[in-house]
Amino acid sequence: MNSFLRSMRSLFAIATLFVGFAIVGCDNKETLLDVETPDGGVEVERSLDTGEITVDVDE
Repeated sequence: MNSFLRSMRSLFAIATLFVGFAIVGCDNKETLLDVETPDGGVEVERSLDTGEITVDVDE
């Protein structure tokens, strides 16, 4: 009986993790430009869902 409860708890934990990852999902983005320099860098990404363009500048 103890091993049954342990395996059911493990199955519940795995299912909970799977559902959590499915809800969070991934960013659906495309990198248009990624420039690295000694002083910093620039990354330009476009969202494939909305078409929104984001620019990140590292200094």
